[in-house]
Amino acid sequence: MNSDRFGLKRFVFSRFAGSLCDQFLLFAVPLAILKATGSLTFSSLAFVIEWLPRILFFPLSGFLADRIKPRFIFFNVEAGRSVLMVVAFLTLTFHPSATFPVLAVMMALLSVAYVLNFVATEALLPRHIPAETLPKAHSMLQGVDQTTQVLGPALAVAISVYGGVGAILACAAVLFAVSAINYLFLETHDLVVAEKMSFRSIVESNLKAIHVLKQNKILLHLCALTWVVNLVYGAALVVSAAVILKEFHLPESYFGVLQTSAALVTIVTFLFVPRIAKRFGLSTLGTLSFCGMILSGALMSLSVDYAMYLVGYAVLMAFDGAFSVYLRTLRSQIIPQEHLGKTMGLIGLMNMCSVPVSGLAVTALAGSFMPLQIIAIILVFALALGLVLIVVGRRTFGYRSWLPPVIAQPQA
Repeated sequence: MNSDRFGLKRFVFSRFAGSLCDQFLLFAVPLAILKATGSLTFSSLAFVIEWLPRILFFPLSGFLADRIKPRFIFFNVEAGRSVLMVVAFLTLTFHPSATFPVLAVMMALLSVAYVLNFVATEALLPRHIPAETLPKAHSMLQGVDQTTQVLGPALAVAISVYGGVGAILACAAVLFAVSAINYLFLETHDLVVAEKMSFRSIVESNLKAIHVLKQNKILLHLCALTWVVNLVYGAALVVSAAVILKEFHLPESYFGVLQTSAALVTIVTFLFVPRIAKRFGLSTLGTLSFCGMILSGALMSLSVDYAMYLVGYAVLMAFDGAFSVYLRTLRSQIIPQEHLGKTMGLIGLMNMCSVPVSGLAVTALAGSFMPLQIIAIILVFALALGLVLIVVGRRTFGYRSWLPPVIAQPQA
């Protein structure tokens, strides 16, 4: 299908609106819970509550993405998120003391919507856009994500000044509604599926995804490395608000500066990513990104002031984005198009498991250690596990690079 007929620009606009809302909430919710409860334990517990449904829904979302018309998926996801914002806003208006349970449940439900949106997007683009247009489409979406990471925290701070988290929920409800209406005008085709939707077909779909992964052992190994990377990434997300408020005793506006700075550094990094990949190869890009995340995590754990922590956090997020480029390139080369949804669902399940694990680790360690010490503990564990995986991978698969090379594999 031609990208103009499909409506790529319209799709990108809705992605922008939805991503901006996500950034509003990623900024506002941890701070709102931390301020309401005064406890890092509750803040990290909310993080775990958010991520567990996200992980559990990945296999089902992959199944749905291979069966349901994409326009129907995207419209209902955005409309549902808009309604959820309204319900949360009204509940907090009449029961302000219920901040933790309301926001924790809200983020758990939003995480399910996020997963379906993510997997559906990964399956949508190769099916509706010519192969030569895919790099442009991915670049546009990557640019949207990074731009909203800059705008989101800054706008959230401005909005919260006038109405706190309630004003942010109201704005998010409107933007989600606009995004939903815009999705109705996409031109997407129906997917041809012979069998009826049933529990058995869900199981068979995921068994097929397992088969696809078994045929590509390098991809399985890369998933394990991604699991390790996400340990550090998840710890940084959970702990950063507490580091700024409790370790450095700074106002919450500094958290917005942290997020905005990280997004700006990531945008600059992406200007050099294509050049590095072209000159040195994607495997080198993956290796540099992996090492960069570990080193920046070390810098964060050793921080003596806010500026040092900001540098470490920004570099960590930038290298995480670069690693995702390596990962997506590998997936696009070896996963058959007819199995994109189900396979991406299973990959997402494996990759994201480490994020709530890091949240649980923070919850368990919060009573005995300071936030920066928690980052150091998780970092040492991730580094040890990562080195073991690299050595085992090189010996098992025989590649000479530190990380699996991006080489087209025969399709299953």
